[in-house]
Amino acid sequence: MKQFDPNHIPGIYNWCDKWCERCHMTSKCYLYAQEQEDRAIMESDLDEDEKMEKMREKMIETMEMLSEAAEKFDMDFEEMEEEDEEAQEEAMHEHQITQIKIDIHPLSDLTEAYMKECMDWVKSKRQDPVFGPMLLGNLPEGINDQAEIEKLEKVIKHLESVQWYQTMIPVKCKSALNYLADKSFWDDFPVEERGYNGTAKVALICIQNSIIAWQGILFWANEEEEFILPMLDKLIQIKHMLEEEFPDAHKFIRPGFD
Repeated sequence: MKQFDPNHIPGIYNWCDKWCERCHMTSKCYLYAQEQEDRAIMESDLDEDEKMEKMREKMIETMEMLSEAAEKFDMDFEEMEEEDEEAQEEAMHEHQITQIKIDIHPLSDLTEAYMKECMDWVKSKRQDPVFGPMLLGNLPEGINDQAEIEKLEKVIKHLESVQWYQTMIPVKCKSALNYLADKSFWDDFPVEERGYNGTAKVALICIQNSIIAWQGILFWANEEEEFILPMLDKLIQIKHMLEEEFPDAHKFIRPGFD
């Protein structure tokens, strides 16, 4: 059976922003290694049946590793499956109630509004002769001056950040609220290991990176001030709201990162 690579940091992928292309810790990440293996299989010269067989073998290996981990932590999957129907229905009902509470939480409303406005702005700029190419990671036509190229390459990175984090922010904020709904479970863990603090910390990092990105775009295109300033205000509101809801988020220690 395939063994875990000792160089991998357990669970490191739970506390990142999922942006592997910009991450300096990919060599320590089991999930990244698996994704690279999957890509290598799918891009290989094997025929489709052979590719599917390889993927099936990887799935079996993963299930065996999960089974071994379950035994290590004394988890009985069969017992979980045999849980009575009434208990399952009760758990499902509680889950639905939790999701409703999260959906109507002010933090969810604000982050969803931020995401929508970001997406609308990006969409409105796709046909722009300058913004359009840059939103796709390309320089506008006719740019030959090296200093201007370097400046625009920085702006392209800021635009990439805005687009990457626009969805991450609401997802991570809702995920943190979801963890918090099971607060009693996490009370047995030290503050720096509680899941809701970890996810909130990742959300705060996404927010801070977005603030930096919008400031960089504004510095280059001050004609966008009317749109960007309210977006920065929204991000600051989200940040304050998140810090109020999760006052110990900054104390969380992200394995491999902190």
